[in-house]
Amino acid sequence: MSLQKITLALIALIVPLSLVAGEPVKLREIDAKGIKVDFAKGRVGIPKLIANADELDKLIPDTQAIKKQVDFSKEKLVLFAWGGSGQDQLSAKLSDDGKAATFSYTAGRTRDFRHHVHLFVLPKNTQYKIEGVAK
Repeated sequence: MSLQKITLALIALIVPLSLVAGEPVKLREIDAKGIKVDFAKGRVGIPKLIANADELDKLIPDTQAIKKQVDFSKEKLVLFAWGGSGQDQLSAKLSDDGKAATFSYTAGRTRDFRHHVHLFVLPKNTQYKIEGVAK
């Protein structure tokens, strides 16, 4: 059997197996520019968990664009909204198995006050924690 036939046979076996595995688990951020939220109640250490479309409608007006990006049967949203330094940063990382997400907050050092809004999509069964916030 030639090397070319063996390669084709392996591809024929591997490709269907990878399709059965489905989409990899993802964490992604939705563009939050223009989202209006109540910043008076927001704190970076206490995000809002949004598990369905009704909860989203209660927290954020005009949610059609967001709803198009989330499948609430498989995913949930985590909304961070706070006021702080213009250099404040928030990043997110998903574990390799997709079961845990870590949000890391870094406080800025400037005294300018800015509103920050971050909206993350997580798989529905994913747990999360926040690092860098004083308790």
